[in-house]
Amino acid sequence: MFDSAELELVGAIIGDGHIHQKNSKYYFGLTGNKISDRLYFLKLAALIKYVWHKETKVFESKGGLRIRVYSKNIVGRLINVFKIPFNSGKCYSVSIPESVLSDFNLCRHVLRGIADTDGSVFVSDKKGAKNYPSLEITTVSEKLAFQIRQILVENGFRVANLRKYKSKLATTAAFKIGLYGKANLKKWVELIGFSNPVKLAKAVASL
Repeated sequence: MFDSAELELVGAIIGDGHIHQKNSKYYFGLTGNKISDRLYFLKLAALIKYVWHKETKVFESKGGLRIRVYSKNIVGRLINVFKIPFNSGKCYSVSIPESVLSDFNLCRHVLRGIADTDGSVFVSDKKGAKNYPSLEITTVSEKLAFQIRQILVENGFRVANLRKYKSKLATTAAFKIGLYGKANLKKWVELIGFSNPVKLAKAVASL
């Protein structure tokens, strides 16, 4: 049985993490925005200590935040148990582990970690409705995008069709999964939630 906190960390690594295994060096890391992600990264550091018993610090690097944890055992677990790709190319092929995919009670923790890192919560005016809330998750992994959408549809969310787009500065296309409207966002908060304080505050304020 998997621990919910570990699954949340797996989701965060799927979203914005990387794993390195080369020349006897084994580590995983996460990167974030130095302003909006600071409180969330402190929570991630606490989760890492709780789940994997590794002390870690949050560093500033190249204008952003960084967490890096050296551990052959943890990296081995992320690769072998959770099947997270390592070294270059991870973002294009990463997916939710099959071991939790069919169980929403487990999978929702992974989804929380993904949304905390790769999700955006915003409010806009749409079709005459003011303060119309949206949650969008963006990934360059087509498999991951289809998995997320399918999980949400199977559990009663009204999910927009996948959108594939490529910005002017991007080198590859990305996929966007969209949940729109208060009912959708309320259901997300109740069933899945956010651990990222900034995104949670935006979501709650819009309901």
